[in-house]
Amino acid sequence: MNTNQHDDLTPEEREAFEMLPREKKPSRILEERTVRALKERGLIRSTPSHVARIRPWMAATAVAASIAMFATGIAVGQSMGARQTANALATIYPGQTERAAALVQSTGSAHRSALSDLVQVAQSADPDEAARAREVALATFWAAAAEIVRLAPDDPMAARILQEFERARSGAEGGAEGTRSVVWF
Repeated sequence: MNTNQHDDLTPEEREAFEMLPREKKPSRILEERTVRALKERGLIRSTPSHVARIRPWMAATAVAASIAMFATGIAVGQSMGARQTANALATIYPGQTERAAALVQSTGSAHRSALSDLVQVAQSADPDEAARAREVALATFWAAAAEIVRLAPDDPMAARILQEFERARSGAEGGAEGTRSVVWF
């Protein structure tokens, strides 16, 4: 019995024999048949168990959560930015913020009182004087709204008031009479 099966080969044949692959990859058809047979016997599943199926309610929940996280991030960022700005102003102008706020408070009260007096006087005055009084009051209010927009550019109420002033002014210049806008607070 020959223990070495390559003894009767020439060196060239032996080298060619050694270069042959030791295993052969199965064909795609054989692999598919094997997998199908294993599935039929219940030995493997169609989809791997580690792959989760995404259901519509899961997708909707994920979208809602991402929108909520995005909105929360924006709100927190704006809040932190406003707080940092207020802290920076308080650091730069210590004590002036409170004094300025108190001045605005007292001036606003005086302005409101003066407007109340102006309304009472205008009701008994001739129409030309009442119109001039109205113009003065609106010009003062417009200037105050413009300053509020400078103070808080993202405040929608102040921006809306200025838009209405602009619309009223352009309507008066364009001759659009009979239209009246009312801004509710």
